[in-house]
Amino acid sequence: MTRAKQLIGIVLAVLMVGVVVPTSSFAAKAVVDSYATWQKAARALEPADVLYRPTFRAGLKQNSRIDVLAFKRPTETRQGVKYLSMLITANYSKRLRSFSIMEKRANVKWAARRVADPGQRLVERRTIRLKDSQTRVRATIYANCAVAEPEVAVRSGTRCTKADVKTYGGLLVMKAPAKTSIIVESKGLSYSQLVRVARGLKQVKVGN
Repeated sequence: MTRAKQLIGIVLAVLMVGVVVPTSSFAAKAVVDSYATWQKAARALEPADVLYRPTFRAGLKQNSRIDVLAFKRPTETRQGVKYLSMLITANYSKRLRSFSIMEKRANVKWAARRVADPGQRLVERRTIRLKDSQTRVRATIYANCAVAEPEVAVRSGTRCTKADVKTYGGLLVMKAPAKTSIIVESKGLSYSQLVRVARGLKQVKVGN
């Protein structure tokens, strides 16, 4: 199964549980495409400056194309069809360590939100500054400690520790400028590495 087909399956599953509220014409207009680089993906989007690429990768390599689920929108320029950005995913891995990035724009047709996972607990909320930017954003970090520790899952208000991010896997959620919501999910990375991946996200500028 290709990455594009996997993405379609994920989105359809999300639609079924009501996390995403689409318009009635969603199925007819939505398209899935993939690109080898962030730059090529950005060129296909309108506006083009909504993507953020990781500059710190914790020694991991990109092992997937940049998948884009979007609405097709004809333009009046010679550049042909542009895509209104919707949901963008990419994966990085090496042996047992990995992280994935999901980006979406919240002001186009429908909006997604993080699905509550009973195995996850809050680690902390903090402010981070993105690479090459004076912009500071609020980030929320979770870990999957309740999966391995059932007694944590049944106690309300409990938290995971920073060490749990590496042991059980972590999740960082934030909203960057350009109205782009970003989720970074990690396995085998430490808390500090997960935060550095998010802090190292750089806005993709077409032509640079």
